[in-house]
Amino acid sequence: MTPSSVTVALQEDLLRQKTAEAVKRHRASWVELGQYLFTIYKDKHYRGWGHLSFEAYCVKELGLKLSTASKLLKSYSFLEKEEPRIVNPRFVQEGSPKAIPNYESVNLLRLAKENKKLTPSDYADLREAVLEDAKEPKEVRAQFKKILSEHEPKDSHQVRQERRNTSLKRVITILSGARREFSGENFLPPYLLKQMDDLIEKLQHQLE
Repeated sequence: MTPSSVTVALQEDLLRQKTAEAVKRHRASWVELGQYLFTIYKDKHYRGWGHLSFEAYCVKELGLKLSTASKLLKSYSFLEKEEPRIVNPRFVQEGSPKAIPNYESVNLLRLAKENKKLTPSDYADLREAVLEDAKEPKEVRAQFKKILSEHEPKDSHQVRQERRNTSLKRVITILSGARREFSGENFLPPYLLKQMDDLIEKLQHQLE
Protein backbone atom coordinates (compact mmCIF):
# COMPACT_ATOMS: atom_id res chain seq x y z
CA MET A 1 0.00 0.00 0.00
CA THR A 2 1.47 3.34 -1.06
CA PRO A 3 1.67 6.34 1.31
CA SER A 4 -1.07 8.11 -0.65
CA SER A 5 -3.42 5.12 -0.41
CA VAL A 6 -2.70 4.90 3.33
CA THR A 7 -3.66 8.56 3.69
CA VAL A 8 -6.90 8.01 1.79
CA ALA A 9 -7.74 4.98 3.92
CA LEU A 10 -7.08 6.94 7.12
CA GLN A 11 -9.27 9.78 5.88
CA GLU A 12 -12.08 7.36 5.10
CA ASP A 13 -11.73 5.73 8.52
CA LEU A 14 -11.90 9.15 10.15
CA LEU A 15 -15.00 10.01 8.10
CA ARG A 16 -16.59 6.74 9.12
CA GLN A 17 -15.83 7.38 12.80
CA LYS A 18 -17.03 10.99 12.71
CA THR A 19 -20.27 9.94 11.00
CA ALA A 20 -20.99 7.36 13.69
CA GLU A 21 -20.33 9.98 16.38
CA ALA A 22 -22.50 12.55 14.60
CA VAL A 23 -25.44 10.12 14.58
CA LYS A 24 -25.46 10.21 18.38
CA ARG A 25 -25.79 13.99 18.46
CA HIS A 26 -27.65 14.65 15.20
CA ARG A 27 -30.74 15.90 17.00
CA ALA A 28 -28.69 18.83 18.23
CA SER A 29 -26.77 19.43 15.02
CA TRP A 30 -28.13 17.42 12.12
CA VAL A 31 -26.31 19.55 9.52
CA GLU A 32 -22.99 17.95 10.45
CA LEU A 33 -24.43 14.45 10.05
CA GLY A 34 -26.12 15.45 6.82
CA GLN A 35 -22.81 16.64 5.44
CA TYR A 36 -21.12 13.34 6.30
CA LEU A 37 -23.96 11.31 4.81
CA PHE A 38 -23.88 13.42 1.66
CA THR A 39 -20.14 12.78 1.21
CA ILE A 40 -20.49 9.07 1.91
CA TYR A 41 -23.42 8.76 -0.50
CA LYS A 42 -21.81 10.84 -3.25
CA ASP A 43 -18.41 9.12 -3.11
CA LYS A 44 -19.86 5.66 -2.31
CA HIS A 45 -17.54 5.13 0.67
CA TYR A 46 -20.01 2.59 2.10
CA ARG A 47 -18.91 0.06 -0.52
CA GLY A 48 -15.38 0.00 0.88
CA TRP A 49 -16.86 -0.58 4.32
CA GLY A 50 -18.57 -3.80 3.26
CA HIS A 51 -22.07 -2.50 2.49
CA LEU A 52 -23.81 -3.15 -0.80
CA SER A 53 -25.90 0.00 -0.60
CA PHE A 54 -26.06 3.34 1.16
CA GLU A 55 -29.35 2.27 2.75
CA ALA A 56 -27.77 -0.87 4.19
CA TYR A 57 -24.93 1.21 5.65
CA CYS A 58 -27.37 3.62 7.33
CA VAL A 59 -29.49 0.86 8.84
CA LYS A 60 -26.83 -1.66 9.86
CA GLU A 61 -23.92 0.56 10.87
CA LEU A 62 -25.59 3.78 11.96
CA GLY A 63 -28.92 2.43 13.19
CA LEU A 64 -30.83 5.07 11.25
CA LYS A 65 -34.28 4.48 9.83
CA LEU A 66 -34.36 4.68 6.04
CA SER A 67 -36.88 7.52 6.17
CA THR A 68 -34.67 9.50 8.57
CA ALA A 69 -31.51 8.91 6.55
CA SER A 70 -33.29 9.93 3.35
CA LYS A 71 -34.62 13.16 4.87
CA LEU A 72 -31.23 14.03 6.35
CA LEU A 73 -29.49 13.43 3.03
CA LYS A 74 -32.05 15.31 0.93
CA SER A 75 -32.36 18.17 3.40
CA TYR A 76 -28.60 18.72 3.54
CA SER A 77 -28.29 18.46 -0.25
CA PHE A 78 -31.10 21.01 -0.61
CA LEU A 79 -29.44 23.46 1.77
CA GLU A 80 -26.04 23.08 0.14
CA LYS A 81 -27.59 23.97 -3.21
CA GLU A 82 -30.22 26.56 -2.22
CA GLU A 83 -29.01 27.97 1.11
CA PRO A 84 -25.24 27.33 1.38
CA ARG A 85 -24.82 29.88 4.18
CA ILE A 86 -26.68 27.57 6.56
CA VAL A 87 -24.29 24.66 6.03
CA ASN A 88 -21.33 26.97 6.58
CA PRO A 89 -19.70 26.25 9.99
CA ARG A 90 -19.77 29.98 10.78
CA PHE A 91 -23.55 30.10 10.38
CA VAL A 92 -24.34 29.22 13.98
CA GLN A 93 -22.26 32.15 15.17
CA GLU A 94 -24.14 34.66 13.03
CA GLY A 95 -27.15 34.66 15.34
CA SER A 96 -29.81 34.55 12.63
CA PRO A 97 -31.81 32.43 12.87
CA LYS A 98 -31.45 31.73 16.57
CA ALA A 99 -31.70 27.98 15.98
CA ILE A 100 -30.69 25.56 13.24
CA PRO A 101 -33.86 24.69 11.27
CA ASN A 102 -35.19 21.19 11.87
CA TYR A 103 -34.24 18.76 9.11
CA GLU A 104 -37.86 17.68 8.66
CA SER A 105 -38.89 21.31 8.23
CA VAL A 106 -36.12 21.74 5.65
CA ASN A 107 -37.35 18.62 3.86
CA LEU A 108 -40.84 20.15 3.67
CA LEU A 109 -39.31 23.32 2.24
CA ARG A 110 -37.52 21.18 -0.35
CA LEU A 111 -40.81 19.57 -1.35
CA ALA A 112 -42.42 23.02 -1.54
CA LYS A 113 -39.66 24.20 -3.86
CA GLU A 114 -40.49 21.34 -6.23
CA ASN A 115 -44.25 21.92 -6.07
CA LYS A 116 -45.49 23.73 -9.19
CA LYS A 117 -48.63 24.96 -7.45
CA LEU A 118 -46.77 27.32 -5.14
CA THR A 119 -46.10 30.90 -6.20
CA PRO A 120 -42.78 32.63 -5.44
CA SER A 121 -44.60 34.51 -2.67
CA ASP A 122 -45.89 31.25 -1.16
CA TYR A 123 -42.40 29.79 -1.16
CA ALA A 124 -40.93 32.95 0.37
CA ASP A 125 -43.40 32.74 3.27
CA LEU A 126 -42.60 29.08 3.85
CA ARG A 127 -38.87 29.75 3.57
CA GLU A 128 -39.10 32.44 6.22
CA ALA A 129 -40.99 30.08 8.54
CA VAL A 130 -38.36 27.35 8.12
CA LEU A 131 -35.05 29.19 7.80
CA GLU A 132 -35.60 32.45 9.64
CA ASP A 133 -38.12 31.48 12.31
CA ALA A 134 -36.94 27.85 12.63
CA LYS A 135 -40.51 26.64 13.13
CA GLU A 136 -41.21 23.06 14.12
CA PRO A 137 -42.19 20.51 11.42
CA LYS A 138 -45.78 20.37 12.69
CA GLU A 139 -46.22 24.12 12.15
CA VAL A 140 -44.50 24.08 8.77
CA ARG A 141 -46.59 21.11 7.61
CA ALA A 142 -49.79 22.91 8.61
CA GLN A 143 -48.70 26.06 6.77
CA PHE A 144 -47.76 24.04 3.69
CA LYS A 145 -51.13 22.26 3.65
CA LYS A 146 -52.95 25.57 4.05
CA ILE A 147 -51.09 27.05 1.08
CA LEU A 148 -51.89 24.01 -1.06
CA SER A 149 -55.56 24.10 -0.09
CA GLU A 150 -55.78 27.73 -1.17
CA HIS A 151 -54.64 26.70 -4.64
CA GLU A 152 -57.20 23.91 -5.00
CA PRO A 153 -59.79 24.73 -7.68
CA LYS A 154 -62.99 26.03 -6.14
CA ASP A 155 -66.07 23.85 -6.75
CA SER A 156 -68.54 26.46 -7.99
CA HIS A 157 -72.32 26.00 -7.69
CA GLN A 158 -72.66 25.59 -11.46
CA VAL A 159 -69.99 22.89 -11.59
CA ARG A 160 -71.62 21.03 -8.70
CA GLN A 161 -75.01 21.18 -10.42
CA GLU A 162 -73.57 19.83 -13.66
CA ARG A 163 -71.92 16.95 -11.82
CA ARG A 164 -75.15 16.26 -9.93
CA ASN A 165 -77.24 16.21 -13.12
CA THR A 166 -74.76 13.93 -14.86
CA SER A 167 -74.94 11.44 -11.98
CA LEU A 168 -78.75 11.60 -11.89
CA LYS A 169 -79.03 10.99 -15.63
CA ARG A 170 -76.71 8.01 -15.37
CA VAL A 171 -78.80 6.45 -12.58
CA ILE A 172 -82.06 7.16 -14.46
CA THR A 173 -80.68 5.47 -17.60
CA ILE A 174 -79.62 2.39 -15.63
CA LEU A 175 -82.98 2.15 -13.81
CA SER A 176 -84.96 2.63 -17.02
CA GLY A 177 -83.00 -0.13 -18.75
CA ALA A 178 -83.47 -2.46 -15.81
CA ARG A 179 -87.20 -1.58 -15.68
CA ARG A 180 -87.68 -2.60 -19.33
CA GLU A 181 -85.76 -5.83 -18.85
CA PHE A 182 -87.63 -6.83 -15.69
CA SER A 183 -90.96 -6.02 -17.31
CA GLY A 184 -90.26 -7.92 -20.53
CA GLU A 185 -89.10 -11.07 -18.76
CA ASN A 186 -91.66 -10.88 -15.94
CA PHE A 187 -88.86 -10.98 -13.41
CA LEU A 188 -90.65 -8.69 -10.94
CA PRO A 189 -94.25 -8.35 -9.74
CA PRO A 190 -96.23 -5.31 -10.96
CA TYR A 191 -96.06 -3.46 -7.63
CA LEU A 192 -92.23 -3.44 -7.71
CA LEU A 193 -92.24 -2.25 -11.32
CA LYS A 194 -94.57 0.54 -10.19
CA GLN A 195 -92.14 1.51 -7.44
CA MET A 196 -89.33 1.64 -10.01
CA ASP A 197 -91.47 3.91 -12.21
CA ASP A 198 -92.13 6.19 -9.23
CA LEU A 199 -88.42 6.34 -8.36
CA ILE A 200 -87.45 7.15 -11.97
CA GLU A 201 -90.05 9.93 -12.04
CA LYS A 202 -88.82 11.41 -8.74
CA LEU A 203 -85.22 11.38 -9.97
CA GLN A 204 -86.25 13.12 -13.19
CA HIS A 205 -87.86 15.87 -11.12
CA GLN A 206 -84.53 16.39 -9.40
CA LEU A 207 -82.84 17.33 -12.68
CA GLU A 208 -82.12 21.06 -12.96
